[in-house]
Amino acid sequence: MTDSDNVPSLPLALASASPRRRELLAYLGVSFRIIATDAEEHDHPPPPEIVAALPPLALPLFDHPTLRAWRKASAACASAPDSVIIGADTIVTLEGEVLNKPVDPNDARRMLRRLSGKTHTVYTGLAVIDARQIHAPPLFDLVASQVTVAVLSDADIDAYVATGEPLDKAGAYGIQGLGGKLVRSVAGSYTCVVGLPLVETWRLLCAAGIRGLRDPAESYRRWLLDLGKETPPCPPTLP
Repeated sequence: MTDSDNVPSLPLALASASPRRRELLAYLGVSFRIIATDAEEHDHPPPPEIVAALPPLALPLFDHPTLRAWRKASAACASAPDSVIIGADTIVTLEGEVLNKPVDPNDARRMLRRLSGKTHTVYTGLAVIDARQIHAPPLFDLVASQVTVAVLSDADIDAYVATGEPLDKAGAYGIQGLGGKLVRSVAGSYTCVVGLPLVETWRLLCAAGIRGLRDPAESYRRWLLDLGKETPPCPPTLP
């Protein structure tokens, strides 16, 4: 055992109210607190150094999920000044357009008709801030996964919308829930589509000094097992 193994891990906070992110982060085996904010909806100009550090993305700056993740984490710093804070944000894009949460059931039907039979991209942005070091640059990442939706009939869409699940989900579906039955394949990180890519989250948190994290691949397997799911049979799907 090295001296660094005896150093306690820093407190950790998740700047998100998402139950899916809370669940996935818990599978990494570390304790944390929740600090929910609405900061991702703000449109005040971010500092130039933050914009310069964002991963490249051919979308309007307001829609950049890593910027939204940074806004969440930054807003949470005042509530957890002794902690490492992680923010995450997920968007669904199709043909260069961002599909946000539907405003009503009809909007959900419209989105699902557009996604039917097509491959779209899901991006999750990550931002990690050490609130104790106000001058230290945040850690950023951006993960993209390709999701192909099966051809959906109007009856399929109506039945899914009637469950209510699509109404609080970007792109009008939740892959970890009933919406998973609509998905034909995933290329890339499956947990990116859920909302918290475990491999990249693990990497950023380790870099920020969080210790005792469980291996992300093992965390992914445990999560799937507890959900009663098998590893999705659509290579090259990753944690």
